[in-house]
Amino acid sequence: MAIEWGTLGNLWARPVFTAFVRNSRFTREMIDRNPEFTINIPAGEYDRKIFKICGGKSGRDTDKVREAGLTLAPGRKIGVPGILELPVTLECKVIYRQEQDVSLIPDDERKRYYPHNPGRSHDTDEDEHIMYIGEIVDSYILS
Repeated sequence: MAIEWGTLGNLWARPVFTAFVRNSRFTREMIDRNPEFTINIPAGEYDRKIFKICGGKSGRDTDKVREAGLTLAPGRKIGVPGILELPVTLECKVIYRQEQDVSLIPDDERKRYYPHNPGRSHDTDEDEHIMYIGEIVDSYILS
C-alpha cells in the first residue's frame, strides 16, 4: 500500500505503526481481508516514479508492482512482502482498527481534509479514514 498518513509509536508496551487509510481505497479492502502490512521506506536515492505510481493509481486497476518496476521480497514473519527498492522494512500485524469520527476533528482540519465537495475531482475528499494500528513484529533492511 502507499499511504501518506502514518506514525510510529508505542502502544500497550508494543512498537507500532499507525496507518490511516481512506474507506474508499483498495488498500482498505486488502488489509481487512489480511490484517498484515509492511511499511517500506527508501534509504538514500530512489526512483520517485514509485510513489507517483503507487500513490496515484489504484491497485484495483493497475499492477503497481509491474508498472513501477518493483521487486518483492518475502516477509520474514508475515505473509506480506517487502519491496527491495524501498529497503527499510517494518512488518506489521493489525492489533486495533477504528473508523474515524469526523465530528471530533477540529473545524479547520475537517474543512481542509474532509470537505465533501461532490464537484471536486479528488475522490478522497468524499470519505473518512480508518485507523489501523499494526504491531511491528519485525524490522530490517533488505539488500
